[in-house]
Amino acid sequence: MGGTWNVKPAKELFEIKGNPQLNKDSFIFTDNELYPYFTRTVLNNGVSGYVEYLDEDHKINGNSIAVGMLGMQFFYMEKDFYAGQFTKTIIPKVPYFNKKVALYFISLLNKYQKNFQSVLVRDFEKTFYETMLRLPFLNGEICFAYMEKYIEELEAERIEELEAYLKAAGLKT
Repeated sequence: MGGTWNVKPAKELFEIKGNPQLNKDSFIFTDNELYPYFTRTVLNNGVSGYVEYLDEDHKINGNSIAVGMLGMQFFYMEKDFYAGQFTKTIIPKVPYFNKKVALYFISLLNKYQKNFQSVLVRDFEKTFYETMLRLPFLNGEICFAYMEKYIEELEAERIEELEAYLKAAGLKT
């Protein structure tokens, strides 16, 4: 039995939380720490470095989506993290959420990047919550298994493309 495609507003799927406003001077950066420091950059998954543990009050739970208010690009934050100024965290309300599901949602959300960039930062939440996301459904419920399978297939395609490139470039036999 096949599924359907339905739309849901982002406000039914996610909650936006402002991040504690810390600048990088609050942290000690090292190469071997566990906590990503998320900023408004669109490079390196939004992470400008890794920092030592600061405290629980400023630490943000992982398995969430982070967005920098200038680039308006969404990133999956697997681990607990700290964040800089002008960032927000998108907390899932859905009953099932992991890296693959997050990547599926991020691909949808990043399609609206220009819409989010066209509004003032203060209007981001309203615009985000009104965004309609087209999702796979099965038996009246969001089909997270489809999302995971879709991401797995994309990952497999990318690996095949990379292998073919490396072989053609003579970098792999």
